[in-house]
Amino acid sequence: MSAEQVEVSWPQQGARAESTVAMFMPYRPLSLDVTASCAAAGERGRTVFSTFPPGDQHGQRWGLSLANLDGTLVLTVDGQQVPLGTPPSAACTYTLHADGQQLVATLDGRELARRDALVPQVVAFVTETSEVSAKAKADARFQTSPTPLKLGLMIACALGVAGCAVLAFTIWRGGPPRPKRRWGTDAAWSALAAVIIGGWGVLAPQTVDDGWFLGMHRNFEAAGYAGDYYMALNAAETPAVLLHHLFAPLFELSWSPLMTRMPSLLAGFAIWLLLLGIVRLLPLHVPRWLLGAAFLVAWMPGGVGLRPEPFIALCTAAAAYTALRARVTDRPAWLVLGGLATGLCLTITSTGFLAAIPVALGLLHACRHRVPHRVTLVLATLAAAALAAPIAFVDSGIGGFLDSAGSRYWHGASSTWYDEFARYQTLLWPGISPEFLFEQHPFRRLPVLLGIAILGIVVVLRLRTRHGGVFTGPAGVPFAWLGLGYVALIFTPSKVVSHFSALAAFTALAIAIGLAALPRAFATEHTGWAVRGGALFAVLLLTSLTWYGTNSWFAYAALGMPRPDEPLLDGWLAHPVVLLLAAAALALPFLRRRPDPAPAVVRLTGWSALTLATATVLLMPVLTAGLLAKAALNQHQRGQFSGPATIAAGTCGPTAASGPVLVDWPIAFWYPCTRLPALADGLLEPPVSAIAAPPAYRYAGDLTRRHAPHGGAFAPMGPVATYTELPGDPALGTRYEVAYRYPTGRYTVTTTTTTHTGWHRETPYTDPDYLGRADPATELHPGQKQE
Repeated sequence: MSAEQVEVSWPQQGARAESTVAMFMPYRPLSLDVTASCAAAGERGRTVFSTFPPGDQHGQRWGLSLANLDGTLVLTVDGQQVPLGTPPSAACTYTLHADGQQLVATLDGRELARRDALVPQVVAFVTETSEVSAKAKADARFQTSPTPLKLGLMIACALGVAGCAVLAFTIWRGGPPRPKRRWGTDAAWSALAAVIIGGWGVLAPQTVDDGWFLGMHRNFEAAGYAGDYYMALNAAETPAVLLHHLFAPLFELSWSPLMTRMPSLLAGFAIWLLLLGIVRLLPLHVPRWLLGAAFLVAWMPGGVGLRPEPFIALCTAAAAYTALRARVTDRPAWLVLGGLATGLCLTITSTGFLAAIPVALGLLHACRHRVPHRVTLVLATLAAAALAAPIAFVDSGIGGFLDSAGSRYWHGASSTWYDEFARYQTLLWPGISPEFLFEQHPFRRLPVLLGIAILGIVVVLRLRTRHGGVFTGPAGVPFAWLGLGYVALIFTPSKVVSHFSALAAFTALAIAIGLAALPRAFATEHTGWAVRGGALFAVLLLTSLTWYGTNSWFAYAALGMPRPDEPLLDGWLAHPVVLLLAAAALALPFLRRRPDPAPAVVRLTGWSALTLATATVLLMPVLTAGLLAKAALNQHQRGQFSGPATIAAGTCGPTAASGPVLVDWPIAFWYPCTRLPALADGLLEPPVSAIAAPPAYRYAGDLTRRHAPHGGAFAPMGPVATYTELPGDPALGTRYEVAYRYPTGRYTVTTTTTTHTGWHRETPYTDPDYLGRADPATELHPGQKQE
């Protein structure tokens, strides 16, 4: 690997030493060397050198100070004082060298003290004398790139994957071609889907992490890698790098909200086309209006944000299509393309292994049916999935991956598998996660809960009718994908509700196929009270629980929302009796539509379950769009900021000052064209102003300026920056002018390039000593004590 080595020299060549702000990010440089003349060290009562302003509490514990106290030179490190004696003359020189976990103090080369200590945290070079200098090796451990040899090997790997695909289609030519089906109706539905997706791109609310991911994308050019811009010490996102590389050229055109939403909108349309392709392969009819409604219900909650889930859903849909086509057309070569989709998915985020589910089931089916060259098929599919390696590690090595993964796990981005219930708690119970009330809107609950209900019904039918049932064969495969998807999410490290959106393709298929095929299953598989009554109970219970959510929204969608934080229609939609009566009324016209030997009351029970689920699927997108449109209209009438109006106009949101502006991540999406301060070369660019999140999101925004609990990347500003509040609309955030205790930039940065092995690692920074605290993952909520 080629790695950048960044040296910071102070003072600048030919200048006298004067205090200057020098905020290192991560907090500790890799090494620090200080040289001070004995004349400077002999000045009684003076600070010879310090990495924090004198008296700063954090600096006293985690910084370094060299000061003359009553005639004795004293080194303070790790909160302890180490006397270095009295300077013997004015002509001698003191040096300090910190590297790794050792700090050594010398006088004219003679060792005075040696301490087991990490390199001190640095936010400034501070002095009250002029005869002192310092050099620091900044921690730019993630600013690496491939050597020509590695790049050649990576290209060869990619060509090998392409060769596997070509070889697969040469070996497995498949059976006779399937009869062609007309695409006219599907083309019309696709045109309508494109219009709806485009409209949703304007109207859709901000997702919770849009600002967070926007920071990652916007700092990509400055740093040369995608880092966790606001927290986790700006650790690299390795191996989740694919989207950042793909979007970088696009975002060079504009940072307007509409442009940043464009990739997810295109992904949404591609998912729709793949879903159409999948249902066309199935031996049953799925009405396109039902497929469209199910797609909107599953995709809309997380479909237009900057989070990676829409692209995981795209890859899983591609993998599902290839796996099903391999099975239906008897051409297993398609599984190799499914392996390729899986490899791409693995480089997007941790939920990427969901794409492996259809491919794994497809390989299992192929092997059970003794396709020729089974071992070759499995090896070729695995080789195609191995495309993940050259993509994920082209700019990084194993050492960089371990550092980045360790930092993100350490700073709270991981939970154990048995904490999976926390994801459902956040989705359902306001008392447990009040700060995530917006996640509990019916809009967010429906795809998860209805998917579980339909999956449960289908599983019961499959257990009753193992052969010849409606959901046997290819028609039952999408339900296996969804069921295994829920299980697979247990093992993803982060327990956030947004991860459910990664299942959007599987969920849409399960809802659409289930609601389309259950009437036939109820009629032909001799189901009685137990099955149909159980189906009605499950749908009634989970639908009631869905509508029980409050009308709460995140960020700008909440500004003009009518009757915010209240149940929709005063909770009438969640009342089980109301739902039951409405379902029965809707079911009556369907009782004679199909031959069904069951008694009328039993048939009414089954149809009530189906009509209730279908009506909810049809109503939810319309009601959601109506609420958001009303909120935008209210804001427009008040003359206030409106997200949809800004997006539709293709503008850059509210005005912000020129120069680097630190915008808290919950509202960074509102100020997309503001230049964020760069985090590059192991240093933090001092912002000239800041915009703090509104009170409802202030805690989350403030975490970016705290050492604990998440390793805020802008925590170094605290000891050296002062804030002056500026006039503005508090609903859009509080604006501050930022002034600094010392001049900024009075140092020289020199960058050179070196080569090291891919497993090379710098000093670990995921331990209590680096931050000076215990495991940060224990402090995650506003009610807990912060440092």
